[in-house]
Amino acid sequence: MKCSKCGFDNPEEALFCEKCDWKLGETYIPEVSFNRSVLSYVALVVGIVAVIPAVMKISAIAGIVLGAIGLMLGGYSFTIPRIMDLPNKNVLMACSAIGLILSVVAFVYGIYLMV
Repeated sequence: MKCSKCGFDNPEEALFCEKCDWKLGETYIPEVSFNRSVLSYVALVVGIVAVIPAVMKISAIAGIVLGAIGLMLGGYSFTIPRIMDLPNKNVLMACSAIGLILSVVAFVYGIYLMV
């Protein structure tokens, strides 16, 4: 019997796959994985977008809100490459750090404009 998960050809009387231990006879549905490295680039973009309304004095509230979102996203995305051991770790951490710094600038400057 062929395993639906790994494709290994098992004997007909086997209950579990000899290669991956999947229960034979059950359909394997692969999990949809989210590419977490994208979050580093998103943090950079959010940081850039957050700093624009604050520095141009368009909207202090937009700078504060987008800065807060960038702070949360940047902090989270900065940790991901260190934990997951991704191939372009330094680039991802640099993008996250720049996005985080820009978000801090937007947040603090937006609060400064409100006061």
